[in-house]
Amino acid sequence: MGSESDTSKTDWLEGAKETFAVGIWVGNLLVTQASILLALCFLPQGGFYTRAAVLWLVLLVTLLFIPVAPPGWAQRFTRWALGKSAAYFPLTLHVEEELQVGRPYVVGFEPHSHLPIALPMVLCEFSPFCPAALATVRTLATNAVFWLPVTRHLWWWLGGRPATAKVMRAMLAEGKSPVVCPGGVRECLYLRHDAEVVFLRQRHGFVRIALQYGAPLVPVFAFGQTRAYHWFKFGPPLVPQWMAEFMARRIGFLPIMLWGRWGTPMPRKGRIHMVIGKPIELPKLEAPTREEVQQYLGEYIKALQALFEGHKEAAGCPDATLHVI
Repeated sequence: MGSESDTSKTDWLEGAKETFAVGIWVGNLLVTQASILLALCFLPQGGFYTRAAVLWLVLLVTLLFIPVAPPGWAQRFTRWALGKSAAYFPLTLHVEEELQVGRPYVVGFEPHSHLPIALPMVLCEFSPFCPAALATVRTLATNAVFWLPVTRHLWWWLGGRPATAKVMRAMLAEGKSPVVCPGGVRECLYLRHDAEVVFLRQRHGFVRIALQYGAPLVPVFAFGQTRAYHWFKFGPPLVPQWMAEFMARRIGFLPIMLWGRWGTPMPRKGRIHMVIGKPIELPKLEAPTREEVQQYLGEYIKALQALFEGHKEAAGCPDATLHVI
């Protein structure tokens, strides 16, 4: 009897640790955004509400000036949090072909979904699951997250860097491997409940830069990530598509209502299966033509589609469909 009780307590404690770990680096983004919106709503109310809103906004602005470089304890915490987060879902990983240590790659992660929550669980230097060849990996994320207090620190510790061509080129020049989600926030505009959608056919920039450095493209797909949240997106039929696209470009993300476990910002539990595909070798071209860029973008899309079809059954999604737009 005592043994069963001890096991139950241990399971509860482990579950609590996993929930806390995920809540810290996933939930903080949604909670911080919500707190800013609430503070702005309370500002004109007067009295206590206005004072509280002002104090909260001042605190958040002050936090923006704290250095983002992770101290030793932050590195240890990040490693712990990623391990617990992987157990929360749980996460499984399949690598089709071992990558070469010391060689920079351009990793193309899909889908973006509402939030690419699966990405740092593997593609982060502090992740216990990160392949040795990607130990210097950095994720290029929308600039908007680096203007959110607390979130900017956690995402920096998770390997996030501003998604600019300059940053990507600097990383490749240093022999590091940038991770890009080519569809980006634009992909959120096309979210569907009945299929996976990736926005790729107009995304040429990451391929052009990869060609300029002769860095192989590595397709990556995360099955199950899109099921982590219920969502309602800002767009048709309530808002014209052109307006939603304009807002996404202007503010760096798409306004979207998310709710997960228990109706909270916590993602729902459910297996996430990530597959790292075989690298696509690219020639080194100082000034690739549009046709050359289009050729290798097409190869990346074909490789991603083959990755999806080849692994969806093993991922537990035999009837899943992928739409590339």
